[in-house]
Amino acid sequence: MSDPAAYFDMLSLGERMSDLIEGFSRPELHLLSYASCLLSLYEGHPVADWGYEFISADNGLPFAQEIDMAIDIALGLGQVYPKGPLMLLSPEGATEVSELRQLEGNRTRERYLAGAADCLLVFNPGNVREAFNYDPAISFLKDGRHTAWVLTDPVVERFYANFHQLREALAYDAHDLSVPLVTWLKYLIQTGRTHDSYKS
Repeated sequence: MSDPAAYFDMLSLGERMSDLIEGFSRPELHLLSYASCLLSLYEGHPVADWGYEFISADNGLPFAQEIDMAIDIALGLGQVYPKGPLMLLSPEGATEVSELRQLEGNRTRERYLAGAADCLLVFNPGNVREAFNYDPAISFLKDGRHTAWVLTDPVVERFYANFHQLREALAYDAHDLSVPLVTWLKYLIQTGRTHDSYKS
């Protein structure tokens, strides 16, 4: 069995993405689970509290082995099913995630998962992918052309500092965590594109 937190995250994000954009892919689930973890850091929680870790994979984007295992298990159980190049949550998957949401440990996670998924009301998955390609922690590892843990201590400390400034700049609303995430993604895209234009 996969990590319980990762399994819940995968089903919850999968359900929300099925509703918002009519399906999801593996890379998109990894991206949004990473974004959910960042929202936990945004509120000052230790990275160890998230329960599983991310590496920078060959494509330079965040990847969690536990999320990948959760997808495979859900496909085997029929809680997720393929539809063309994407996947959708089945009625059995919807029942399972509804029951898992009742567990106290998942209620806090659900806020971060919802905030991450709701960024798709503003961005399409390609925009989210582009933004995280410009994430300094990930792009640093990508330039090194190797896989490595993304959220190391120095990186997390930098996120805490950046997110502290972001919290001060925004009217903090604990009920809508998509706002700081959308702001952060816009910042990554703008600074990344500006940097690329200077290089060309």
